[in-house]
Formats: sequence, structure tokens, C-alpha cells
Amino acid sequence: MQLLAAELLPQPESTESIFRRVYAAVARKAEAPPVRLHVRPYVATIGRLRLVQGVLELRLSDWMAAAPATVREALAWILVSRLFRAAPPAHWVRHYRQFLNRKEVRHLQQAVRAVRSRKYISGPEGRAYHLGRLFESLRERYFDPLLPAPQLGWSRRASRTHLGHFDHVHNAIILSSWLDRPEVPLYVVEYVMYHEMLHIKHPVEHRGRRRLVHPPAFREDEKRFERLAEAKAWLKSAR
Repeated sequence: MQLLAAELLPQPESTESIFRRVYAAVARKAEAPPVRLHVRPYVATIGRLRLVQGVLELRLSDWMAAAPATVREALAWILVSRLFRAAPPAHWVRHYRQFLNRKEVRHLQQAVRAVRSRKYISGPEGRAYHLGRLFESLRERYFDPLLPAPQLGWSRRASRTHLGHFDHVHNAIILSSWLDRPEVPLYVVEYVMYHEMLHIKHPVEHRGRRRLVHPPAFREDEKRFERLAEAKAWLKSAR
């Protein structure tokens, strides 16, 4: 009797079925192509969807493939809409982001990144600037002397748009190698380093479902940089 009752309960919809249903809705067709799901131990959350020879090739990380059905449906709307170069429904995007913003999901994602991802860190010495000396100088001028020093490095790609980032999982500040040139003023490189050091002092805040990368205290501290306006003006003119 118990086995019969279990068989009568509605079974959760498979990921393949969700994506076919959403594809049909976006394409406004009665039928959707078959879905071939590849689950791998990826770090990324968003996944990848392609239409290859009449088959939807879907690649997902193992932990996203195990997410609740509504989250997988939100991801389906995002990826299928991207396939058609259309904007996904805002409520599905919001649902997906709210899921990723949950405390337990954030901790899981950080643990996965720490175990699975590899971080290239060149070291502090560059051709024109030494990040270690910049860090020490800025810490002495603006921060508590006990501010922990992370790993420091220059990026492999000389990006003009992505000038730096603080990776809290690997405890590393990486600056764009585009800044490591004699023609870039010292105060500009210092400003970018100062901005990333503020991320150590002011970690990302989570207020309910909101994720604040630059909370008010961060913005106030950023104004303390002596040549803030000059640095921003130089970067704006150079990019």
C-alpha cells in the first residue's frame, strides 16, 4: 500500500523537461527539440545552452543540477532567452539571484570554488610597479596596521575595463597588467589598489535578498583617497 501511494504522488519534473517546456514557450512552438544534459563538477553557476544539430546541449554544474525545480526553471528562462537574444522575464531573473543570495548557497558556492578552481597569481612584482610596496604604503596611510595582507598579482590579460578585483575565496588582489606601465601615474595605480583593499575592510553585505558589493561605509571610505577625482578623471580619459 505504501509503495502504491508513493507511485501516485507527482514526481518532480526533470531538468530536461523543464528546458523543453521553456524553450517551446519562448519559441512559441508546440514542440521543442530534445535536450541532452551534461552534468559536470563545474565552478560556474549559470551553465551553458546551445542548439547543435537539432539537439539542445545543456551543460550544468552538479550542484546547480540538484537545485530546486523553480530555480532550474529560472535558469532555463535565462539560458533559453539568451539563446534567442531576448530579455528573460524579470521575475525569473530575480528568483535565480535570490537563490544564489541565500546564506547556505553562498557558503556552498564558496566551498566549491575553493576546492575546484585554480587561481593564477603572478606575484607582486611588475615591470613598472611593485604591488607589495603599494599595499604597504596605502595600509600605512589609510588603514589599520593589522589589515591582513592578501596575495597580490597582475592579471594575465591587460584589461582596460576590468582594472582589479579582490577574490575573497583565494584571498587575493589582482590588478590589471594594463596599469603596470610607466605612463600610468602612480596615484592611479594606488587608487585601484586602494579600492580593492576597501573590499577587505568592507566585505560584501547581504541584507535580506539584497547583495551590496559597495555598501555605504565602503563609499564613504573611498572618498578618503586624496587624489580620487584626479584618478577617476585620468582613467576616464585613458579608456
